[in-house]
Amino acid sequence: MRLDEDARDLLRPHMANLKKFMEYVQQRSVEKVSKFLEKGLDPNFHDPDTGECPLTMASQLEGCADLIKVLKNGGAHLDFRTKDGITALHKAVRTKNHTALITLLDLGASPDYKDSRGLTPLYHSSMVGGDPYCCELLLHDHAQVGCMDENGWQEIHQACRHGHVQHLEHLLFYGADMSAQNASGNTALHVCALYNQDSCARVLLFRGADKEIKNYNSQTAFQVAIIAGNFDLAEIIKTHKASDVVPFRETPSYTNRRRVTGGDTLTSSRSLPRSASDNNLNNVADASHAHSPVPSLRSLPHLAQTGIETGVTEGSLQSTGSSLSSHSRSPSLQRVSEEPSSHVVRRHAPLTHSHSRGRLSVYAPLTSFSCCPLIEDHLLHIGS
Repeated sequence: MRLDEDARDLLRPHMANLKKFMEYVQQRSVEKVSKFLEKGLDPNFHDPDTGECPLTMASQLEGCADLIKVLKNGGAHLDFRTKDGITALHKAVRTKNHTALITLLDLGASPDYKDSRGLTPLYHSSMVGGDPYCCELLLHDHAQVGCMDENGWQEIHQACRHGHVQHLEHLLFYGADMSAQNASGNTALHVCALYNQDSCARVLLFRGADKEIKNYNSQTAFQVAIIAGNFDLAEIIKTHKASDVVPFRETPSYTNRRRVTGGDTLTSSRSLPRSASDNNLNNVADASHAHSPVPSLRSLPHLAQTGIETGVTEGSLQSTGSSLSSHSRSPSLQRVSEEPSSHVVRRHAPLTHSHSRGRLSVYAPLTSFSCCPLIEDHLLHIGS
């Protein structure tokens, strides 16, 4: 008992110093933070009240570049995680903090850090949306596309689910697989059909998405749109022609400051330990995927099994979509001035229809839509 009391007495001034340090971080007091670090304080710790660490706290603040650099120079690990398993890079993306994101990447943070659920900053960016510049920065910095949760949802599914059109365009430009299927067999186009995201559906079709792919309940995206009652979107899918497809003419640009591991390069035999950061995040061969941030979705019932009397045939669907109009927005990175580097050649369906420079044209202005509150479990009972 006496030893426990002595230990608490010894820890009390130390905990007070840590609390004061976190206050200085929150106040962006670079000088005071620097003095603490010069005296030997280790910035890799968790706040007992919030579970935050100094670097994740700093990455949420405006004008935090100098503060982040001071913490890094004072020994802060860029991949140190909060008690919830979030790195500073995840925090910067979720708070849409461009300054923090650029600073962390410049200091060497990996765009492929995974949180405790196995999700990358790019995956989080596809979910939270906001300014697509964060998504663009990560992709330009060699972020890997294709992070998958336990339900098979990838970044492209999340972007379509939430109607983040520009995020979707950047993902496609940097090689996202339009044919990727989740655990229900749904492609991104199926997700658009279910949640009535017509702008995202137009982008997918315009860039060559295969509308004939069936999910694991043998439903095409057109059939899913009909079952979900999204008849205008069903008409868009039905009337799309292969001659309307326009592939990207430009190639993605990447920063050359980061060394990308290839098949002929040597890799580290082990990772450096981070004892206090709860770093048990190395999934063995990705045996288990992360928990999906959305409810588990199943395939919709077969069109013939729903018993829904829509009274609408494929040939009689009415569309409210407007006609084609040119749109000059290109997802190629023009705001980050980097040296020329290696390019990745994108392959899409052949260009058979004349469009200006192959840039994205859309049927209507690309705007994010509110998510349709439909879920597939509810649709299973339609007409019952």
